[in-house]
Amino acid sequence: MLADPLALWAKLDAERALHPADRAVLDKTEPARSLVAELLPNGHARDLWSACALLGRMMADEGASPSLAAATIDNAATALAPVDAARVAAARASLLEGYVAAAREHELHASLAAWEYPRCVVTIEEGVVAVACGRSADDADGLAAWAERVARALTKAKVKRAILAGDDRAKSELASALELVGIALGPAPKRWLPWRR
Repeated sequence: MLADPLALWAKLDAERALHPADRAVLDKTEPARSLVAELLPNGHARDLWSACALLGRMMADEGASPSLAAATIDNAATALAPVDAARVAAARASLLEGYVAAAREHELHASLAAWEYPRCVVTIEEGVVAVACGRSADDADGLAAWAERVARALTKAKVKRAILAGDDRAKSELASALELVGIALGPAPKRWLPWRR
């Protein structure tokens, strides 16, 4: 049996590792793991919960599996035994709260990235594009920044006209930004067919 509780904890976690990212997480989160190991047996409760939440966030940031995140505090308790079961349950909950919060943030960033240029644009003809304005309007500052980025990118792409579709607030924000850079809105004016002139 390993004498070093941190090494034993890492060994127990490595046995639960489902993929290479799980094994890589063990080294990358070592400072936070060390702090949790110091606080879990009898450290101040608030410090322990914060350290566990930090470890959970770090594990999510590094791509650890939910299975490893769910098991790591129990493995720490085994390595550091004896540890009060009530502290273990609260530490596990704190770690998972940190893990889930970070995972949700990653998903939010990924979903917002789907509305960034060039993914939100379809070229209709030279100089004319359609823009899907699906970015969430819940964050006014984020929406304004998105509109500025799209307007800047369309200017660099030499777009002369844009047709906007989607959320009204997002369309309004983008329309204002496009107006500032001189890009016309809506479909091109209809022209007579050559034989009707």
